[in-house]
Amino acid sequence: MGIKSLVLAAVMLVAMPMKMLGQQADSDTIATAESHAQEIAALAIPDSVNGSDCPATPDSLPQNYGFKWEQGIVPAILIGAGTVLVLPNSIRKSSKDFTKDIIEMRGDNKRLSFDNYLQYLPVASALLLDYAGVKARHSFRDRFLITATATAAMSAMVYIPKIFLEEKRPEFDEDDSTPSGHTALAFMGAELVRIEYGGWYAGGAYAIATGVGFMRMYNGMHWLHNVVAGAGIGIFSARIGEWSCKLWQNILDKKGKNQASLAITPMAVPTNGGYYGISLSCTF
Repeated sequence: MGIKSLVLAAVMLVAMPMKMLGQQADSDTIATAESHAQEIAALAIPDSVNGSDCPATPDSLPQNYGFKWEQGIVPAILIGAGTVLVLPNSIRKSSKDFTKDIIEMRGDNKRLSFDNYLQYLPVASALLLDYAGVKARHSFRDRFLITATATAAMSAMVYIPKIFLEEKRPEFDEDDSTPSGHTALAFMGAELVRIEYGGWYAGGAYAIATGVGFMRMYNGMHWLHNVVAGAGIGIFSARIGEWSCKLWQNILDKKGKNQASLAITPMAVPTNGGYYGISLSCTF
């Protein structure tokens, strides 16, 4: 497989979900819209789209999503395509051959390690971009709860299959290759960024997530179908988190109107070898 084929495949991996998710966003924005004029009129109605009590947001961003089965189509396609149990042997072979070609690109070079850190960047962006002056759809409290719910759902959908679907990694002896947890977390964060901020921020987050998926193959950690399944799980988990917004608001009886406070404190500990970091604390 040539370099052009690899580049084309990488572009399709990020472009196809973004295109299909963008098409779904139109229907997600106004569940009952039947025409463009109705969509514009519906966007002007605050705090009532799809029966949501989430706070109003800029006109350029759709309101909080209500549950619709159509929103699960793209994740289902990706998860189904990446699940080895439903893949014919010829497709599995093509997936592994594709991954081996990417590994050959690495040659004698060292494995890339920053995918272990990049996987968190989209999630952090979904939570904190609002503090950089970018208008978010939800309050910080709601973003925190949505992200926590999405992370719990993602963890279950990643780690349960790892127990039962014993597949060895391309270059390691562990038999927990299916699905890719790094990719799932990165795509979960990318979809949360798309939901919260849209636009170029979503494109950048999805580009980072795609890069994480590529590096998991480049490093010999996952096969292509593991990465595709992880991407689907991540997107679906983000949507589960978004669907939970109204439920959390009802439980807390806040209706999404109270803003939370966030404190970020740098840390530097010189003893025991020393380490640096930041401490986050929030009050609901």
